[in-house]
Amino acid sequence: MPDVKEIQAQDSTRKYGPKATLAQCLATIAQSFLFIGLGMNLSISAIVIRDLYRNPNSEFSITITEASWYGSLLFIIHPVGCLLSGILQDKFGKKRCMILANVPSIFGWVLLYSAHSSVLLCASTLLMGFSTGFGAGSTSSYVGEISEPRLRGSLGSLGSTAMRIGTLLMYILGLFFDWRTVALFSTFCPIMCICFVIFIPESPIWLIAKGRNDKAKKAMCWLRGWVEPEKINPEFLELVHYNQVSGTQGGKIDTDDNNKKFLSNLAQFKNPAVYRPLRLMLIIFFVSFVVSIFPTRPFITKIMKEVGLFDNQNESLVLLTGLTSIGCIIATVTVHRTGKRLLTLLTLSINTVLLLSFGAYIISVKAEYFSYSPLISLTFLCGIYFIGSCGISCIPWMILIEVFPNN
Repeated sequence: MPDVKEIQAQDSTRKYGPKATLAQCLATIAQSFLFIGLGMNLSISAIVIRDLYRNPNSEFSITITEASWYGSLLFIIHPVGCLLSGILQDKFGKKRCMILANVPSIFGWVLLYSAHSSVLLCASTLLMGFSTGFGAGSTSSYVGEISEPRLRGSLGSLGSTAMRIGTLLMYILGLFFDWRTVALFSTFCPIMCICFVIFIPESPIWLIAKGRNDKAKKAMCWLRGWVEPEKINPEFLELVHYNQVSGTQGGKIDTDDNNKKFLSNLAQFKNPAVYRPLRLMLIIFFVSFVVSIFPTRPFITKIMKEVGLFDNQNESLVLLTGLTSIGCIIATVTVHRTGKRLLTLLTLSINTVLLLSFGAYIISVKAEYFSYSPLISLTFLCGIYFIGSCGISCIPWMILIEVFPNN
């Protein structure tokens, strides 16, 4: 086991230059194509529902029930992909899981392109939902394991930004093409993701846990700016020491028996270091999804019609998504100065007020106190999308990669 004093002494001299920042950014950008795909998977349903819902001029149309199932199935299957990803990551590693996550997405887009019934639409969204869940688990943990503490928050927010870019790209394509052509173009995103992820290194922490220290050193040299092994030795010794202390060195957790290992992994949820941040993250993500009206995104075109936005819906979708992308960039730039707590509480408070006001506005219109104004409705939606993306919908992804122990 490395000597603790030796680690501390060498750690005091650790300093990486701009090349390390570039290397970690490149690795994060490569795997962020999974998040771009996630944004595209989440938003294609809005375009399909827009074109097929009770549309007598389309090849086939869908009812309100079929549209509801089509827009919801992705969120239902998403946790299954996350759960399976968590199980397989330990065996196959983050990099392989990120590559594998793109395969169902490719089949999903091809199936959607060739769909001629609501059954095939639902089958395609099941594949996409599984892909996004499987990929989200591996990408979030990968960023947390490859990045330095000084970059971890910003790099963690790139995933959320990439998801918004994917959504924006989808709605821009929806401006010019029908849903089937958009599905065809979207197939290239997971293919590109596989090509990029192939060239980035595996997580050094996972390699050390599997006893592959030589490969772990090579990966760390790549991630710290393509430096010599001597440069990363202090950090490498620290990771080896941490793995040995936590009992994950060599891929073992106190036993060689697979069944006992599985039970030992489950027993980790009794550890306060695990269940407390897990409970925190569940609450934060739940609140984030509610105040950002995230689950309603597949039905946003129908919502627009309900609040009087009948004209220029495609342009409005691009505007809303563009504002969320700008908001994510603002959050990434300002989070180090404002802090996560202040930014979260501020955007949460503003979005709550906006949602309550928007609800009161809709109730007042339905009670015929006054008629819908497209400008007021669009202003409320723009505010909810933009303010949410400036904090409450982005910061949970930053926190997620920082709060859990390695094992």
